[in-house]
Amino acid sequence: MIVWGAKGEVANLGPQASRHCPTCEKERPFHVILQYTVRHIWYVFKWVTGKQYVLLCDVCQRGNKLDPKLVESRLTKPPIPFATRWGWAFLAGMVAIAAVFGVLDDSIRSTSREAYLAAPRKGDRYVVNVASLLKTPQSKYMYGVLRVRAVNAGSVEFDAPSIFYAGPTGPTKDIRDEKLDAPGYFSPAPISLSRDEIARIHKEHAIHSIERGAQASLAAAP
Repeated sequence: MIVWGAKGEVANLGPQASRHCPTCEKERPFHVILQYTVRHIWYVFKWVTGKQYVLLCDVCQRGNKLDPKLVESRLTKPPIPFATRWGWAFLAGMVAIAAVFGVLDDSIRSTSREAYLAAPRKGDRYVVNVASLLKTPQSKYMYGVLRVRAVNAGSVEFDAPSIFYAGPTGPTKDIRDEKLDAPGYFSPAPISLSRDEIARIHKEHAIHSIERGAQASLAAAP
């Protein structure tokens, strides 16, 4: 859940020389006041909007707007706290970092997928939108795990899933949590896919990822 909001803030920048107040019709002390709005996401990532400087009478609280550039040129330091002015930059940085890691993850997964498709091994786990293999799927998205049982010259035999998800996160988590060996996770009857059929669903982006299984890793060990 995203928590966001806005709050008005006021900063007193100090007294000015006394002058005639048109409202009070007397000589009065004045202060320079900064009024601004702080907007935030999760109370941490902040940015400033609606900044305005005014010269106010201390008695009647009436006054005139001031030129922001002129006022700020005379200030020794910014009147708004750093975290308030630049909190948004931290959020932008986090988004940028997440995007970079996402691109790297996609690149690594794509490289692994291509290598494993070229040389499948027993125990490999394919996270696939199985709907692409069905003539009349119950849903457009039916992600599940296909586990390699045997590799033949022109085809690959898989354990077929009996559990499906609307996206790849579910089956990927099942692999991480080692749920694949639970009774009933796979259907009793395996399926066999030709290399051409595997190439087709790969071209259609139905294969989300391929993970090298423990059996394959043991078989590859010297």
